[in-house]
Amino acid sequence: MKIIDATPITFSGAKDILAKMEKEKDLGYEQKITIEYLRTCTMLTKKDLKSTTEELSKIEGLKEHQIMALLNLLPKDETEMNTLFMKERVKPEKEKITQLTKIISKVRPKEKKK
Repeated sequence: MKIIDATPITFSGAKDILAKMEKEKDLGYEQKITIEYLRTCTMLTKKDLKSTTEELSKIEGLKEHQIMALLNLLPKDETEMNTLFMKERVKPEKEKITQLTKIISKVRPKEKKK
């Protein structure tokens, strides 16, 4: 397999790329499994993705791969948010973590009660 690009993308973006490839040719085993997974776990609409990406991009110090991770994983609280930034050299301050949590909570699907 040849790597064409190494830009971080959202699950939705990966699903769109694979769906386009699926129309053009038969997908390999790994690609079929991946597209099925992405079809079940992609939670945000394109509108929500676009608006949230723009909002997160305005936050100083947040890198593109961090924005994509936030949009893919949709952490529900500050503990999960901190876990996401665990391996980063520079971790956001508590105020930024709170701000990020508020932004993500706007688009995060509501959990079903058991």
